[in-house]
Amino acid sequence: MPWFRKMVHTSQKTKDQAKKAAVLAHLFEGADGLELLFMKRPPYDGTHGGQISFPGGRKELSDSSYEQTALRETAEEVGIPKKSVTVIRKLDPLYIPPSNFVVHPFIGYSKELPELVLDPNEVAYTFSIPLQVLTSGELIGKATVPTKYGKVKVPAYLWGDEVIWGATAIITARIVGLLS
Repeated sequence: MPWFRKMVHTSQKTKDQAKKAAVLAHLFEGADGLELLFMKRPPYDGTHGGQISFPGGRKELSDSSYEQTALRETAEEVGIPKKSVTVIRKLDPLYIPPSNFVVHPFIGYSKELPELVLDPNEVAYTFSIPLQVLTSGELIGKATVPTKYGKVKVPAYLWGDEVIWGATAIITARIVGLLS
């Protein structure tokens, strides 16, 4: 997260009243061992337009749990059927101030990545990064990114032309931490 965000304390009341969402960090056996799936959102006027993310979204009344939200959104956005995902672990929720969401991340696994069917309204494209590369530390860097507050220099994972920052980078770092 940007350095200045660490200096701002968000009250529990703000977090309790925030919108609720869930995401799935999907692991699968790829050509280089375990890989983590990412998606790029298409450009749009919202806070997270054009950013790298994990499949996920807002909890709906029909969702019985945050895990169900993550699985439903993953099926809707990238076409991975719920039945093909084994949820390994829930991570601690994360508050995202710019969009006022509390996101509940889950780690999922499947033996192989099924053929993806992308919702073009939600996903521009997907890519994956081998866990071996993520845990090596070689992708950690900084980037200047456009935000609704202007351009900000942030810590990030840098994979080719992709800049993984913000909540997605925090969740990725938590996964890397679990594996270290």
